[in-house]
Amino acid sequence: RRLLARMEQSLAGVNGIQLFTAEGENQAGVLSFVCDGWDCQDLARALGQRGVAVRAGLHCAPLAHRTAGTLESGTIRISPSVFNTEGQINFFLREMREILRENTKKSV
Repeated sequence: RRLLARMEQSLAGVNGIQLFTAEGENQAGVLSFVCDGWDCQDLARALGQRGVAVRAGLHCAPLAHRTAGTLESGTIRISPSVFNTEGQINFFLREMREILRENTKKSV
């Protein structure tokens, strides 16, 4: 939960990222998000090329995506476990920032 909260707090401050979360104990061990200007599959591929394992798509939950308004695009999903470290979460967050920074430079 601590690692998940760290990711959520860090990503919440990034312009263009929309998080799909629940309050307190209702939050599952999965963080779903979308990023403006990115197809979920493309961003998942970019993260994967940098060594970050995420999943992208509808995650076998089309009704949840219909409710969230992401039925057409899906989301990116990352789920830390007891086997992950703070360093790995920091790595993910650094790589996300770098990908978004690079994307902004390309579109200018």
